[in-house]
Amino acid sequence: MVSFRIMGLRMIRKLPLVLILFLVSVTLFSQEAPAASSTILHYQFKEGPNGAQVASAVDSSVNHLDGAVHGVLTYSSDVIIGGGKFSLNATADVDYVVLAQTAGNAPLLNQTQAFSLTVFAKPTGGTALDVIGDLIAGKLITNGSGECLTTYGIFYSQPLQSFVAGVCGADGSARFVWSSHTFPQNTWHRVTMKYVTRQPVTTISLLVDGVAEGMIKVRSFPGPALGNAGFQVGAANFGCDTCQFRRNFVGFIDEVKLNGHLP
Repeated sequence: MVSFRIMGLRMIRKLPLVLILFLVSVTLFSQEAPAASSTILHYQFKEGPNGAQVASAVDSSVNHLDGAVHGVLTYSSDVIIGGGKFSLNATADVDYVVLAQTAGNAPLLNQTQAFSLTVFAKPTGGTALDVIGDLIAGKLITNGSGECLTTYGIFYSQPLQSFVAGVCGADGSARFVWSSHTFPQNTWHRVTMKYVTRQPVTTISLLVDGVAEGMIKVRSFPGPALGNAGFQVGAANFGCDTCQFRRNFVGFIDEVKLNGHLP
């Protein structure tokens, strides 16, 4: 007869030792397994009609994280094959969606362990300030100035004609992944960034149209830097909407989706 404990309960059974070890391992695994990923927000831009002004970005997830519109955004029938009827026309220079960070939504937006961000994007222009490019969608740290101001985000670099995934670390470091292939303007693409931490290694990867385009692994990464700015689609208005260092995406955007873990 063997005596053992599972979940704090003393149990005495006439069981083989092999079966006992199996039960203990299953219990430990179930305690350590991470929670399943959930949809944090999902902007589908499906309301339409073509050419109509977008009043707000409607979140179809259970969290109802609707975003406010700055500037003039309209619906477009220019969509990716297999997508919805409409997309977001973000071809003007100063127009974007912003979901302001609040005490209530901060735990949802500030994902730090395992999350993914996906966008459908068709760049038609852009700035040529640097190789990081213009923000398609992501969570900002601050709208002010600094070396690295994005908690996480997906960008399009016009000078390199490449997509970029970026994370700013809590230690002030900048971790960016550029697509290994070029993606000229005027074509739709599905772009995904993935962030996974399994101590002591954090992996940041970039996929375009389901194909791996780049990956970096960082040991002992302190996690993304958090701040008081919100989640934005179509621009990163660092400083102000028309300042030198703004990152206003020019093109069409659809199906912005953030997956992560609920608090």
